[in-house]
Amino acid sequence: MTSLRTGKFDYNLIRFLVAIIDTNSMVNAAEVLDVAPSAVSYAVRKLREHYNDPLFVRALHGVTPTALALNIYERFKIINDDINDALNIVNDVDSDVREIYIRADAFTEAWITDRLIRCGIVTNECILDFRYSSASSDERVAKLRNGEVDLDIGVQFDGDKNILSTRLFEWDLMLVCRKDHKTIGDSLSMEQYANEPFIAYSTRHYGTILLSDINQITQVRDIKPIAKSESPMNMIFTALLHDLIIFIPRTYFELLQHVLPIKEVHCDFIPYKKIPNVIHIHKRNINDALLQKIITVLKTE
Repeated sequence: MTSLRTGKFDYNLIRFLVAIIDTNSMVNAAEVLDVAPSAVSYAVRKLREHYNDPLFVRALHGVTPTALALNIYERFKIINDDINDALNIVNDVDSDVREIYIRADAFTEAWITDRLIRCGIVTNECILDFRYSSASSDERVAKLRNGEVDLDIGVQFDGDKNILSTRLFEWDLMLVCRKDHKTIGDSLSMEQYANEPFIAYSTRHYGTILLSDINQITQVRDIKPIAKSESPMNMIFTALLHDLIIFIPRTYFELLQHVLPIKEVHCDFIPYKKIPNVIHIHKRNINDALLQKIITVLKTE
């Protein structure tokens, strides 16, 4: 008779055993659970130690469960399904409205919110919860993998085959200022630009290529920015209140000019790079109808 090891059992191992038998493969189980293969191997080792049984035998295409593993699976499957059902319970009051978690920079948040309100997705089908703090590719991938974020919007990152991306638009910077600026008309020369007071967009979110191009422009100045900020609100308000100039992504200008006294300043010295801004989604959500609807709306020009 199989003897059980005494001691505390890690109930997190339940989902590993269920996933392995459901997929007939440790590799596929790792993909379904969105964990590294080493995590599955560790879980199997702990289960084998606890039950003193091999549990899985290598086969031509994956693994075959032992009789004990199948017996355990029949009981664990029920528990695992109950846990998943409990985690997916939605408050009856808001049963028809999902909360969608999105990571984006603050400018993009305003652009997304406006579009989704105008088309009726917000608030008829969902409400939005923006997660702005993550900047590095590793942090962004981790939040998509663990389900903390449904959609990540920003510059492209690579390195995870389970993260899929869809292009939204390409960055095109423009120079703006207050409509009735005291000294700036509709255009600006490099010489005038070099001496105008300005506020700089200090950000972690737009990538080294774009920031390098802006640095090339700012290096022609003899004066430093009066402030650096990652806050679009601080940038825009400060520029309008104190006759400063700033660079912003062109995509967001249409939204801003509807509500603020802001104008484009034409100049021929802004470098243009085709840097795509994309939506990232984990492939487990690729068939989520609402997320795909949001992606379609945001892609529409």
